[in-house]
Order: sequence, then structure tokens, then C-alpha cells
Amino acid sequence: MLFLSISHHYLFWHYSRAFMEIFHVWLNLLWFVIHFFSLPQLMRSWISPWKRIVEGRGEKWNLEDLAGYIIIGLVSRIIGFILRTVVITIGLFCLLCTIVAGFAVYAFWIAAPLLIIALVVFGVTLLFA
Repeated sequence: MLFLSISHHYLFWHYSRAFMEIFHVWLNLLWFVIHFFSLPQLMRSWISPWKRIVEGRGEKWNLEDLAGYIIIGLVSRIIGFILRTVVITIGLFCLLCTIVAGFAVYAFWIAAPLLIIALVVFGVTLLFA
């Protein structure tokens, strides 16, 4: 009788409270990945100059200063765009892996008690076969 009581309490915990705790851990991992790669900040500043490297305008009617201002700004923005795109892509890939891993953990968590019982029964049948 004690075994059935323990089994009942374990299965109740396994499919209720632990299920929600796994969900909260999964949400924390998703939050960590999003903030580790700074995805919101990178998406807001996607086309900003790299490390705010910009050239001062200089004299107003000097074409050489104007060309330097435009070229340095454009090159800095292109470099920033490329590097931020790479980091955002890696971050989104890690986020996708975290989502897939979360679903895999849930699938395993649902099937684990039945899988343990099935493996014990299979082992006993192998012993007596």
C-alpha cells in the first residue's frame, strides 16, 4: 500500500508541479539566450555605425571633408550591419535550438515513467526468455 501511495504522489508531482517548474526553467533559458546575444538592442541598432565610429563633418563647403564624412559613415554602417547580422543570426539559431530542446525535454518528461516501466518489463522478459 505504501508503494502505491508513493507512486501516486510521485506521478502527481511528475505531471503537475514539475511540469510547471520545467516550463519556468525553459522560459528562463529563453530569456537568457535573448539577453546574452542582446537581440532586442541589436535589432534596434541594426544599421547604426559600428562602435559609433563616425567622422566629423569638418568645413561646410569642403568637398573632401564631405566625401570623407559620407564614406566613413557608410563604411562604418556597413560593417556594423554585417557584424550585427552575424550575431543576430547566431542568436536566433541558439534561440531555435533552445526551443527545440525544450520540446524534446517535455516529450521525454511525459514519456519517462512509461519508458522506465516498459524497460523494466522488457528486461525481465529477457531474463526469463
